[in-house]
Amino acid sequence: MLDELQRVQVALHDMLSQPDLKKINISKLCIEAGIRRRTFYLRYGKINNCIEACILLELKTELRKNEKNSLRQILNILCSYIQKHKQYFYNAYNLSEENCMCEKMREHFFQYIRSYVYKRGSFSELILKQLTNILYDRICFWISHGCNKSYSYLLEDLAIIIELIDFQKHVCSHQYQVFNFSHYYLNCD
Repeated sequence: MLDELQRVQVALHDMLSQPDLKKINISKLCIEAGIRRRTFYLRYGKINNCIEACILLELKTELRKNEKNSLRQILNILCSYIQKHKQYFYNAYNLSEENCMCEKMREHFFQYIRSYVYKRGSFSELILKQLTNILYDRICFWISHGCNKSYSYLLEDLAIIIELIDFQKHVCSHQYQVFNFSHYYLNCD
């Protein structure tokens, strides 16, 4: 038997997967999930908190299956999952209040990438935060446009960022920890 959050997640996923969704009917969501409206408001307060909790549970479940893979493989799996459920993610993105859910999701995304990098050696937290923000913004941009391009194009765009994140352990393990981007530019002499 599914616990309460899983029932809400399933019901919300079904609702957000509908095309042309303008808003979420909380009464209908509660009926589908088998919970009372009072319980919904006590647990989540508002719909954005519910959407965030459900998306985090869904993504954590999906990513937990592939923790030992490379970052490129993990992002490939993540983007494949998002593309498979693109209407769900598109509606969740568009129905969330401006900068409310996105900032919380950004922080969760950073923490996930941070734990990935931490397991592989030293890293610069500031540089990792900047690179992760670029990854997150690019993925959100892709979602906001209905995942209209294949995620393989997205991963090609992100390849240099993924490489730089993976490169962190090499840079930070050296004695002086100087970050030099010059090898990424062409020498025009």
